[in-house]
Amino acid sequence: MIVIEEQNGVLILRKASLSDICEAVYAVTMTIPPGRVSTYSSIARVLGVSPRIVAYCLSKNKELIKIPCHRVVYSNRGLGGFSNGGPLLKKRLLELEGVRVKDNRVEKEFIVDVGGMILE
Repeated sequence: MIVIEEQNGVLILRKASLSDICEAVYAVTMTIPPGRVSTYSSIARVLGVSPRIVAYCLSKNKELIKIPCHRVVYSNRGLGGFSNGGPLLKKRLLELEGVRVKDNRVEKEFIVDVGGMILE
């Protein structure tokens, strides 16, 4: 991922730091509406990073209300981890938002592609 910054009226390109990447992950995650989920891979494609980096950033999320990391699941629709209370809490939060979870997998109709949402 590349970051563009302005310094003294000149645009500078630089490689993104982990902090920059996590900020971008959080920004994309905040676009997922209540009652919908997206995947680590979908967010990774938008940003041009690995899904593992997305998962790492979300595991460090300290603003659970503002940054809804519970709305991000595996590509196979499995719940994945949730460092802020475990997968049972993640499942419960999703269900409270109206997402149906069966056998610890989110049903297909609740999955959104964040790349498509951002470009609309």
